[in-house]
Amino acid sequence: MHNSTSSIALTKEQWITLLLAVLTSRIVFAAFGLIGTYSFNPEAVKDVDVWPQMCRFDCVWFRRIAEEGYALVPSYMRQSNGANWAFMPMSPFLAKTVNYVFNNINFSLVLVSNLTLIAGTAALVMALKQMKLSDNVQDTAIWLMCFSPYTVYSLAGYSEPLYIALVAGLFIACYRQNWLLVALFGMLAAITRNLGVMLVFSVLIIGIQHYGLSSFYRFKNRGLAVIAAIWFIPLGFFTYMAYLYFHMGDALAFGHIQIAWGRTFSNPFVWLEYGFERGGPKLYLSLVSLLGFALNGYLVYKKRYAEAVFMLINLVIPLSSGVNAMPRYIFGLYPTYLAIILLLEAYPRAKMPVLLCGAAMSTFVSIGFFSSSFFTV
Repeated sequence: MHNSTSSIALTKEQWITLLLAVLTSRIVFAAFGLIGTYSFNPEAVKDVDVWPQMCRFDCVWFRRIAEEGYALVPSYMRQSNGANWAFMPMSPFLAKTVNYVFNNINFSLVLVSNLTLIAGTAALVMALKQMKLSDNVQDTAIWLMCFSPYTVYSLAGYSEPLYIALVAGLFIACYRQNWLLVALFGMLAAITRNLGVMLVFSVLIIGIQHYGLSSFYRFKNRGLAVIAAIWFIPLGFFTYMAYLYFHMGDALAFGHIQIAWGRTFSNPFVWLEYGFERGGPKLYLSLVSLLGFALNGYLVYKKRYAEAVFMLINLVIPLSSGVNAMPRYIFGLYPTYLAIILLLEAYPRAKMPVLLCGAAMSTFVSIGFFSSSFFTV
């Protein structure tokens, strides 16, 4: 592990680049997405106000949580069998807090996701500094985050940028052996997305890398600090489960309600095969899923085992219930961007083609998202 005491703060120039990249990407993709929707798919426009147009799909669920809290019984969707239990409380809570100032929940959700994109991008750069990667690679990471193919999720009130920021923050704290911050970031990540609770395995791996296995079974001080962090990370998640139990009688309601979206657990390779057989959007989703596994494999090749284990869990579990939303799950992960950056470090000539393809695809995805095209959900 690299020196944990060296400074990883962003330079003034990097902050300028980051803010410029965020601002430019927000203007470009919001403009193309909304103008494209109004021009080519006007029937998808249901409100003249821009903020509801941007807050679509899962953002609507977050809005309901912020406005109404968690439902007692399923009452949403066409068959009235959907409930907001599947969505963790961190993003709606932040939006509800911000909304006391702006009094527009759609805008508040969008604002939170864009602000956390800044935090997540800064955290990614700090992680690369900790790994002693070059300034050029760090700058590339900024543009990659802001112009990735699925940056629309950071534009439109989703929890993905917050999840990236918290997970990146946890890994930085692990690299620097700050177990108090590890516990805090891990707990918050687990109530942002439920799979954040799986960070305990990555923390254990990095702890062993730092101190050796013997420090754990011999209960040495440093090993105890890692164990304490591991025990702390799931507390928020378990608290949410307890809330669900006392609120509607099912501690696992966040998983059971997935049936409303047609998600049933099966062999993930069966869903991949189904995507290839079905073709169309399902084929696209299967191909992106395979890309995720390829990037995960590259992390293993680069011996980033802790990041690879977390990424693998975040791929396999969602894929076990279908290929829908897999691009969002993949590009909502810190290890995904780390893998791409490590690839671009090894193959620097690929930098410009990757960024250009990401920006072009993001324009297409933005128009599809604001048009309520299901493949972008």
